[in-house]
Amino acid sequence: MIATKRLNALLTAVALLAIAACSDDAPPADGALVVSVRPLALIAREIAGDELEVRELIRNGDPHHYAPSVSDRAMLERAALVVWLGPGMESVLAKQLSQVPAERQLLLLEQGEYEMKGAASGDPHVWLRPRNAAIIGAVMAERLALQYPGAAENFRRRARDFSRQMANLQKVLDRALWAYRDVPIVVTHDAYGHFFGNAGVVTSALGGSGGENRRGARTMLALGEVEDGCLFGEAPANDRDRQVAENLGLRYVALDPLGQQLAGDARYTDLIQALLGDARRCLGEVPDQTADSAKDPDSQ
Repeated sequence: MIATKRLNALLTAVALLAIAACSDDAPPADGALVVSVRPLALIAREIAGDELEVRELIRNGDPHHYAPSVSDRAMLERAALVVWLGPGMESVLAKQLSQVPAERQLLLLEQGEYEMKGAASGDPHVWLRPRNAAIIGAVMAERLALQYPGAAENFRRRARDFSRQMANLQKVLDRALWAYRDVPIVVTHDAYGHFFGNAGVVTSALGGSGGENRRGARTMLALGEVEDGCLFGEAPANDRDRQVAENLGLRYVALDPLGQQLAGDARYTDLIQALLGDARRCLGEVPDQTADSAKDPDSQ
């Protein structure tokens, strides 16, 4: 009789565990939230909190040319949700994700209306603007709320908090960069238009790949428009970009838009502050171009 009672109790416990595992709030497979690049992971951790584990897929390397390993493919197949920007950013990854059900994917570039002032039309590096990070956070929160309704309010509350933080961070960034709006800035990648553009700082991409009303750096040089300024490349610093800057008569600093050099416990705010700090190391050395260069943008 005692053995029978123990067996019944054990079967009941197993049944309850099975029911819990199949509930609407239980994540499929290993329950991880997989994101393509680190900046998205920084945002995802702000929204997911302790409810979901966030895993970075592309920890090193260029996301434009990244191809998942065998272990990465297994992680994608087991993920509760895969968050990525889309084929315009992670083009090689798109083929692998065609095998993952659409309901377990979130393509961020297909969601929301991102701010593009000063950036090339359609450039996918939208995370480099805090206001866009807030949009990404809100989109993530809504998708997770649908997937895990029991935790929906937690996701949405964190997204609201994150949005307020991003509004303040955007103001700090714009005020810091406004003083340098007349400094000639050449970039090796159009992505930086997202970072500088909202403050009215114009960037010129090497090769003239920039958006409307932007010319290539070499064209500016030929016209004598670059006298002293900065060339921003991508981390890690390299001799090629350093040589280009020297040929153009520019100062050189490498920026880290993917946050690969950040500490393991970094937050999204740390990414923007690191970019700003590195940018000002160069911009701060360039002589003032106009007498009113330090005027506050909020007074305009």
